[in-house]
Amino acid sequence: MMEEAAVKFRRFLFAFGIVLGWGLGGLSPIQAQSITDTYEIRVAGFKIGDLKAKFFQIGEKQNLQLQSQVSFWFFGKIYLDHEINCDYRGQQLITSEVSSKSNRGDFFSKIEWDENYYRVDAETYKFENSKAISQVIEGSTAKFYFEKPKDGDFIVSETFGLMSEVEEVEQDVFEIEINGNRNRFYYTGQELTKVVIQNPIKNYVIQKVN
Repeated sequence: MMEEAAVKFRRFLFAFGIVLGWGLGGLSPIQAQSITDTYEIRVAGFKIGDLKAKFFQIGEKQNLQLQSQVSFWFFGKIYLDHEINCDYRGQQLITSEVSSKSNRGDFFSKIEWDENYYRVDAETYKFENSKAISQVIEGSTAKFYFEKPKDGDFIVSETFGLMSEVEEVEQDVFEIEINGNRNRFYYTGQELTKVVIQNPIKNYVIQKVN
């Protein structure tokens, strides 16, 4: 009787372990990884906002978030809350959503995997795009903040729904062109330390502070 009870308990523990994501080799749970980095956004040396880059992974699922708030004066007060939210499975982008809220208008963009292509519904200031993407996407602008790219990689802009080829213009300096603007990402080793975003009026710099 005691032996039968022990067998039932082991079966219960095994089933319970599967629900919690325990490995079959022991009772160690699948490790979760979480990263949060902070950046300052500057124009001409003046701070105009902050950006937080958040990464969370459990198993093969990854969630990447960029959250920024900007406030500055340009022929009137301008404020902007901008958030990028991406879900990856393994190396593949599954979905991305971008929301922009400002006193000049609100915009939303979404890219979503649909069996063998991506549906694109991108809208931002004076720009719209609904052209589907047929190739599998393994990188996006948000991923630059957590993973150093390679020369020749192809990434997608979550905001515009446009693909871009990565070019290493100097050692540890990578450049992409998005909708006519060229943006540069500067790394120290594997760590992203600075981003220079090209703008027709004035370039702005995203500088890591922690």
